[in-house]
Amino acid sequence: MLIIGCSNKKEPTGDKKMADMKMPARTAGGDTTAGHDGMNMPGMDSVYYTCSMHPQVMKPKPGKCPICGMGLIAVQRSNTANADEIKLSDQQIQLGNIKSDTINGGMLGDRIVLNATLNIDQRKSTSISARVMGRIEKLYFKNTGDYVNKGDRLYDLYSEELTNAKQELVLALQQKNNLDNSIIDFSQLIQSAKYKLLLWGMSEAQIGELVKTKKTSPTTAFIVW
Repeated sequence: MLIIGCSNKKEPTGDKKMADMKMPARTAGGDTTAGHDGMNMPGMDSVYYTCSMHPQVMKPKPGKCPICGMGLIAVQRSNTANADEIKLSDQQIQLGNIKSDTINGGMLGDRIVLNATLNIDQRKSTSISARVMGRIEKLYFKNTGDYVNKGDRLYDLYSEELTNAKQELVLALQQKNNLDNSIIDFSQLIQSAKYKLLLWGMSEAQIGELVKTKKTSPTTAFIVW
């Protein structure tokens, strides 16, 4: 670089001074930096190159990022006048999974995913209460929500009171056969024993089977009727 000095200093005129202030400066890499009024920025072209990690780097041509050394990517300059607005390329829209649609009364897709809670239909729900003291020997439905059909066995109950009531019915039947001419009304005793078993949860079919076989068991099956 050759520097020439002159002892005769001459004050520049007003026009020349303004021209010197508007002249762009050159950096060592040959890039143009902005002047006081922002003229001659590399973004004056429709496309400039920047770093994806350092967006403050803007170059007028491809190259490497001076900060991290990554390759610069081309960016389409936005023509919007508002500085808060940004313009995305087609690739950026695809990578960002951005979708848009006009406001109307339709749906964006053919399926709608909704969160819901399943409740039991109270009109088809039945509660079964124990009618006699005892313990459940075997339970056939153990999970909430299991389907129970009519005629299915729910549980087998062991109850001393229920077993004694069944034995009373069998004993009344035997005494009626043995002492048919007695003054005791065994038919009334039999009906009372049957009625007690019905109140304690046994069905008419189970009572009829007991009358037929005249055999009692320590457990009683409770069935959905």
